[in-house]
Amino acid sequence: MRDSNIMDTHRLSGAFVSNKLLRLVETIADQGEVLLQSSGIIIPPRAISTVLMIGEVADVTAADIATSLDQPHQVATQRVAALIKLGLVSKRPHASDSRRKVLEFTEFGRSQYELMMDMLDKIRGAMDALFDELGVDLAAKAVEAVQSLKARPLVDRIS
Repeated sequence: MRDSNIMDTHRLSGAFVSNKLLRLVETIADQGEVLLQSSGIIIPPRAISTVLMIGEVADVTAADIATSLDQPHQVATQRVAALIKLGLVSKRPHASDSRRKVLEFTEFGRSQYELMMDMLDKIRGAMDALFDELGVDLAAKAVEAVQSLKARPLVDRIS
C-alpha cells in the first residue's frame, strides 16, 4: 500500500478529509488485525467495540449496541451475527422482556474478551505514544470534529 495518494498534494487537498481519514482507519484496522491475530485473538477488528460492550454492559442487546455506538442497527446486527458464528457470543431472552435478546459470551468468547482487553491496553499505550509523536490527540480531535460538524454542518459553513 502506498503511503500517499494524489489527494494528499492536490490543491484542493483540504476537501478530501474523509479520504484521508478512511485511509487512516484502514491502516489502523489492518495493523490492529495483525496484532490481534498474533495474540491468538479471532475477534474481527471492526467488532472490538461490540465485544467491549458485551463485556461491560449488563443485559446488552444489538439495539443497545447500535444506539450506544451510533451505528445503524443493521451493522450492529451483522457484527453480532459474525461473533455468534465464531462461537464467541450467544443470545438469551431478557429476564423481564422475552422479546429482547441479551448477548452474552460463551466460555471461549470470555477468554477472547480477556485477551482482547490485555491487547487493547497495549494498543492504547502505542496510540498515546503516536499522539505524542504527532503532537495531537487524534482520538480527542476526531470526537471534537464530529461534535462540531453536528452542531454546524458543512452546508452551514459554506458561504
